Amino acid sequence: MMEDLKPLKIDEKFEHKDRVEEIQKVYKSYAEKMRKLDVLNYQTMHAISFLQLKDPIQLTTGQRSVSAIKSLLFPSFWPCKLRRIYADPTLKSISELHRDLELVYVGQVCLSWEILHWQYGKAKELLENDSQGYRPYNQVASEFEQFQVLVQRSVENEQFQGPRVQDYVKNRCILGALLQVPAIRDDCLKDKKENRVEGNDVVSIAMLTEIIEESMRTFWEFLRADKDEASVILKGLQGSHVHLQAPFDSELLMNIKASLQKKERRIKDILRSGNCIVKKFQKHQEGRLDHSMLLARVELRLVSRVLNMSRLTTDQLVWCQKKLNKINFVGRKIHVEPSFLLFPF
Repeated sequence: MMEDLKPLKIDEKFEHKDRVEEIQKVYKSYAEKMRKLDVLNYQTMHAISFLQLKDPIQLTTGQRSVSAIKSLLFPSFWPCKLRRIYADPTLKSISELHRDLELVYVGQVCLSWEILHWQYGKAKELLENDSQGYRPYNQVASEFEQFQVLVQRSVENEQFQGPRVQDYVKNRCILGALLQVPAIRDDCLKDKKENRVEGNDVVSIAMLTEIIEESMRTFWEFLRADKDEASVILKGLQGSHVHLQAPFDSELLMNIKASLQKKERRIKDILRSGNCIVKKFQKHQEGRLDHSMLLARVELRLVSRVLNMSRLTTDQLVWCQKKLNKINFVGRKIHVEPSFLLFPF
């Protein structure tokens, strides 16, 4: 009888290894895109600083934009390489530079949600093959908890800071871990031995799954605290016009907005419904959404935030359209199809 169980254990081991390798491969794509946006962030902030030093008159068109820009300046961090890249900062107007900062914020928010949601699904898959909690995940659990702390602290401090985009890009430079989702991995063999001795301190995959879900809820609080105030600066500099990549994108944009509004109305109807599961939860835990509602609201809010950007590419509009197509309603039930769509830029 014991002989029959050995192949099953080997299969489970390989299946776990395959899933971990898949997570590492996908996470690498996420991390690389986040890094590219970080580079854009540093370059843009230094370019704004250099532009002010070279031509301060250009930055005095409005008090709001001036105060917002000044909060971003870090002249002492200006490296020689970036000085060469932006040798003539007039090649990029101040509004273009602010559009780049907006892309950094919106892009990283969308990327981090995507990997966070996707890894939650992978954690549930890992749980199926390790229901006994044999493998410890203490290190990554600690990293997810740190992710929550940084995001919560960012929301709490926001009322004392400037607009969301300006506050985020500045804090991202200072705290590189802000909104950086960790990769799921179990602890090394050395850690396993230590955890076996400690016993009760072991974090199982089941516990890690709960921590990741709580991280998703923390992310939602961060997202819904975004009042799109960042667009005030851009509107003051260039008006409310949206820069589209191609002429035919105008019709696509209108169709996406119509679909978004329709789905947002459905969500509001469900939330108002006396039979809504959310209301039953709220009697015991105010503001806590059921999982499907959480996913739908985050996805819709992300699409809305992308559409509020002052510059949109065709790929970004298609991304929004695909996101909306994944959200469906059957009666008053919400269904969000699993997907993995890294934000294009």
